Amino acid sequence: MGFQKLSAYELSISKNLISSYEYILLPVYIFLFFVATRILVELIYKDQTIQKTIYKGLSLKIFGGLFVTLIFNFYYQGGDIGTYYNEGRILTNLILENPEYFFRIYFYSPSGDDTELKNLFTGMNYMNAADTRIILKITSFLNFFTFNSYLVTTFLYSYISFWCIWKLVYLLFTIYPDHKKFITWGFFFAPSLIVWGSAILKDTICFSSLCLIHYYLYQVFINNKFKPTYVIYILLTGYIILTIKLYILLAYAPCFSFMVTQQYKKNIQNVFLRALIAPFIIVFSLVISYVLVTQLGAQKERFSSEKIMQTAKIQRDYLHSVSLRSQGSTYDLGEMDDNLMSYVLKLPAGINVSLFRPYLWESRNPIMFLSAIESSFVLFITIRLFYKRRLKNTLTVLSKDINLQFFLLFGLLFSFLVGVTTYNFGSLVRYKIQGYPFYIVGILLLYYLQEPNDKKKFKKRKVFSADN
Repeated sequence: MGFQKLSAYELSISKNLISSYEYILLPVYIFLFFVATRILVELIYKDQTIQKTIYKGLSLKIFGGLFVTLIFNFYYQGGDIGTYYNEGRILTNLILENPEYFFRIYFYSPSGDDTELKNLFTGMNYMNAADTRIILKITSFLNFFTFNSYLVTTFLYSYISFWCIWKLVYLLFTIYPDHKKFITWGFFFAPSLIVWGSAILKDTICFSSLCLIHYYLYQVFINNKFKPTYVIYILLTGYIILTIKLYILLAYAPCFSFMVTQQYKKNIQNVFLRALIAPFIIVFSLVISYVLVTQLGAQKERFSSEKIMQTAKIQRDYLHSVSLRSQGSTYDLGEMDDNLMSYVLKLPAGINVSLFRPYLWESRNPIMFLSAIESSFVLFITIRLFYKRRLKNTLTVLSKDINLQFFLLFGLLFSFLVGVTTYNFGSLVRYKIQGYPFYIVGILLLYYLQEPNDKKKFKKRKVFSADN
């Protein structure tokens, strides 16, 4: 039995994608998962503080995913989240009706020779682009375990995402055992991450993958632990990020390479030699970034540096024009050309808009106001760091801690990239969550590691390895 062309009804998003049975099914799933989670957590983690952190973080994650899904379903009549679910549901139904097409659908690409599927997916716009197609495939796969339930699939997104992030969070707990709450604030309690990093969205999958790839790369290159499975996880998460949002890797690669070279530099005992090597570390990190862009560009035109800047300019202009037409929450950093120097000149403005804006007086709606409160808190703690702490002490702590260096470097670089390419606060609050938690944790740790009690501990503590 072959596929028939999808009807307009199947492709359309109704005003309500949530079926009545889901309101009964969802509590059952939540209850069963929480019972199983509680049993496993109490077996694995004996520390009650860690147990409470898991329960709170997981609860907020699930709340955020369901909250934004309900808002999009009833207020925005679906939006991106609704489209991902609806087209993912179509894939699930097609496979249930025709199991022999399972592999054809999950390995489908518009550039392939499967004309039958091409004709079938004509009206499914998200199946034609690699960055959205992978979301549909993940969603359709999870639908098999949720009876095609919109709410339960969202719940699984939130649940799985939490444990991906937890891998990195627990690693950081072992490095900073006295500052667990600050790590938790950044990765689990940041409102923007709770809302935009928990539902059926690109951002949820990308941030989960980013936390996993950093965890496994850290184990291999910093903790010198190697397992074949680590390589598999690194390749898989790297592929996911590369496919969905390439610019995350473009920001991450030079920052992590800088971290690795700093780790190996600290093994050199000679102070003069370490100082001599420092400039080469910076150059090496820049070279890594350049090689990544040029090599990708050699393989695919859309990954070339020129194409990336052109695409960024098109996206920026498009979001800005749409926001102006709809009287949305737009911002303007001034004229920019699609060349490197034009972007470099906007470095301070790009970082500022991502980390510290919208300001409270720029808020135009309740959601934007909540984002402004969060940005104000980050601005406050940043100003407090420079006002309350001596610059010399701050630089001393920073120079001895490769994790803080990575957090701040990646947080700032990524904030710059999204700040100069978005020009819309509504989109920016979603895009920035990949680097935002790292900056928040970095700035909080940098501030509180200079407390009188912590300064003594810091001098004795090696902060390079999670095993210490």
